[in-house]
Amino acid sequence: MGDVLLYRIPQKEMVELNGTFRKVTSFKRQEGFILTDFTKNEKFLFEESSSVAEYNFSQTKPLLASKEEYLTSANNFLQEIKDQGLGKAVFSRTKKITYDSNPKQLFEKLCERYPDAFVYLISSKHFGVWLGATPEKLLLVKEGNAETISLAGTKKMNEKSEWGEKELLEQEYVTKFIANKLDVAKVDEIIQHQKEELIAGPVKHLATKFSFKLNDATEEFLADLLHPTPAVSGFPQEEAMRLIAKHESHQRSLYAGMIGVLGENETQLFVNLRCAQLIDNQAYLYLGGGFTKDSVVEKEWQETENKAETLLKVFQNS
Repeated sequence: MGDVLLYRIPQKEMVELNGTFRKVTSFKRQEGFILTDFTKNEKFLFEESSSVAEYNFSQTKPLLASKEEYLTSANNFLQEIKDQGLGKAVFSRTKKITYDSNPKQLFEKLCERYPDAFVYLISSKHFGVWLGATPEKLLLVKEGNAETISLAGTKKMNEKSEWGEKELLEQEYVTKFIANKLDVAKVDEIIQHQKEELIAGPVKHLATKFSFKLNDATEEFLADLLHPTPAVSGFPQEEAMRLIAKHESHQRSLYAGMIGVLGENETQLFVNLRCAQLIDNQAYLYLGGGFTKDSVVEKEWQETENKAETLLKVFQNS
């Protein structure tokens, strides 16, 4: 039997393919649908075939933390950010909900509700069943013209207050990181656009778009250079990654990994946010918040609750 792959690139038609996910060590000279886990230690490429798709639910459930446990761990996480003088680090958690629809119905509802998101439904023995609707572009390329985005800072969509220093600084770290990586890659004609608000379902973020010409850089090289941005890891990156590994009790798995389509003429890669792992009739949502020295852990908890609404609005109406 084969694996499940359905996806919808923003503002395009849904794609459903038959085949299987295969583990690979590199995406060099590869084309097609790809994904990785957060650390990029696990890489998968979808190979088309005539096999009939079936769901392969994982039997290993992600670890859950109560609000009290989250606040305790988050306070320790925040203290280390201050002690080490880190600019930013992202702390995530999981949230469990139940649902009644079948996975394909949930996928279709996500497509309908979020036309500007990359929406997907995948299943394999390698990672179980996952569903998501991510707003974060990692790398878009068409005929040598490329773009990426610095996305950080979160507020409820209808909140009218000015962006605070914490959110502005959080987004600045991501913007500087991307600008530096594009310089390292020696791409041409870089344009850093004006900062703006990007609405992503029930929340909004600060966003700075970069457009450029690929020059000699390849898509897979550049995607690997950009991921994971400080939007999902932190800054400095290596120190933030160590802090995440030390304090998060769950494994991120595919959450905040790369996902999308790598092609010769067009590449559409995204960061796997607003996602959930489905196990039987339960969904495990993966939710993160960017911590700086000015973070208040109760507010960070609320930010993850706000982000959860992207999927909750679909699951709860299933």
